[in-house]
Formats: sequence, structure tokens, C-alpha cells
Amino acid sequence: MDFNLLSSTLESLNQPKYRLKQITDAYYSGHFKDWLAVTSLSLDLRQYLQSQFPLYSLSVEKTLTSSGTQKILFKTADDQYFESVLMQYPEWNTVCLSTQIGCPLNCAFCATGKMGFKRNLTAEEIVEQVILWKNQFPVDRLVFMGMGEPFLNYSNLKLAIETINTVLKIGSRKISVSTAGIIPQIKQFALDFPQINLAISLHAINQSTRLKIMPITQQYPLNELLDQAKNYVSLTRRQLFFEYALFEDINDSPQDIASLAKFIKSNYLFYLNLIPVNQVPNGLKASTKLTQIVNYLTQNQVDFSVRQSFGQEINSACGQLAYTTGKI
Repeated sequence: MDFNLLSSTLESLNQPKYRLKQITDAYYSGHFKDWLAVTSLSLDLRQYLQSQFPLYSLSVEKTLTSSGTQKILFKTADDQYFESVLMQYPEWNTVCLSTQIGCPLNCAFCATGKMGFKRNLTAEEIVEQVILWKNQFPVDRLVFMGMGEPFLNYSNLKLAIETINTVLKIGSRKISVSTAGIIPQIKQFALDFPQINLAISLHAINQSTRLKIMPITQQYPLNELLDQAKNYVSLTRRQLFFEYALFEDINDSPQDIASLAKFIKSNYLFYLNLIPVNQVPNGLKASTKLTQIVNYLTQNQVDFSVRQSFGQEINSACGQLAYTTGKI
């Protein structure tokens, strides 16, 4: 919403100055589906706003539900589509936010990359995902792990996080951002948001393997990424998470896991998230060695966990978000 234009419009309508705050509060509250429901405003003003200033730039086109998971297909004002997910844990609700429509990175295991890249989401569109989820559920935590690479849309990501912190009052420690390894932005992120959790999608511990499954490795080599990871924890003194999905006969050999364990143990602030592979069309096959790998990591006292997978049956799990015309 263009609050500057709205402010000047309200002034031209001789509305009292407090109206702008009423309208702003209503917008960010997440309690209303349209202006007609905001009964603190006069009916005439509500009708005017409804016709001239749509409450949201996004609309909810479709919602799918599975056990513990909800997925929304959002439509933008320029008729683009993207997805966002809410995961319901016993203690809290976490929203998985998108930052781009599609993704340019084309990782071998991810459906979003296979749909190509359409455009960046605006800061407003990123924030409105949270607001529109709040129309339906309490929102306690946020993860920027949906469609797109957040650090390739850094200016809008930064503005959205600042709004989420200051206006929506979701604290930094309850927000996580995941990157495939855009090295310049990792350092900038450490300076801008040292209290926000950062996760790096690693998925391989040597350059040649990672390059096969994550083409971005050509631009940002693995050794430089791992050096930047060390710089990040030195600067922030915060735990850094590494995401590692296990692919059959690609990154799950004993040598791979031994090298991975050695790296994670090289710094007490490094933490490993093992991710179950979720099947996508023409994607990579899940490893059958999860139990052995978990046993090895445990015996070698590696700090790790196995991430719980939500919503596979509605294609809302990690790597499955992709919109195809007529489908969700």
C-alpha cells in the first residue's frame, strides 16, 4: 500500500490526522479481509478505500491443508502466482516465506528452480504474506525458506525484515533466513541483522559434487563460502546452521559424511540440519543411508538434528514449492 499517497488523499478529503494511524494499524493487524470490515472507520470512508485503495496487493487464490501444514497460493496485482506455507508445531506456528516468484538458481533437487525465475517480490508482498496468514492463525516464527533465493532480493528482504521487526513485532531471534551461498550478502546480513538466524544450504562438502547439484557454486566456490561462514560466526558470535539434504550415491558416502562431520566440528558455533529429501519431478533420489549417517554423527558427537518434514502430500515440503498453471 502506498501510504504516502494515502496520506495526501486523506488530507484532500479533510479527514482528521489520526485516520492514517487507524488505517495503518488496521492494515498491519491481520484482522481484516477488506476495508468494509474495519468498522472503526465511517461507512463512506470504508467504501472509498475499498474502491480506491485495495487493502492488500496480494490475494489468496487457493489454500490446501494437510496434517500440521497449510499452503496458500497467492496472486499478485500483476497476475503472478507464488506459494507460502504455515507449519503448525505443538508450541508455535511457523510461516515459510517466499522472496521471489520462481528462482534463478536451478538447484537439481528443487522444484522452484525448475519453474524458472519470474521476478523479485516487493517488500510489501513479503510482509503481506505474514499479514494474510495472521488473518487465519497466530504467527509466532518466520523462516525465509520458501520460493527464491532471499539474498538475490536483498534490498526488499532487508526492508521487509525491518517492518516485521518494528511493526509486526516479531523478534529477530524468531526469524531465520536461508541462502544457497551468496557470499557478499552473507557479510552484509551479519552487519544488518546479527541477531537473526542464518542457514546455509550446503548439501555437499566438496566443490565438484556441490557444483553438480547447485550451479551457484560456479560463481561462489565452496572454499570461499566456507571461509565466509567462519567470518560470519566470528563477527556475530551466533550459531550458524548448515542444511544438508542426503541424496542417494551423490553426497552420502562414508567419505562425504566424515568430511561433513569434521567441518561441523571445526567450530563450536556450527550446527548441522539434516533434511529429508522430498521428491520433486525429475529431482534427485533420497538417500537410503539416513539411519547409518545419524548413528555416525551421534557417535562422533556432531551437533545436528534431523529436520521434521511437513506437507509432502500437498507439495509444501522443502524443495517442493512450484506453481504450474491450474495446479497447486
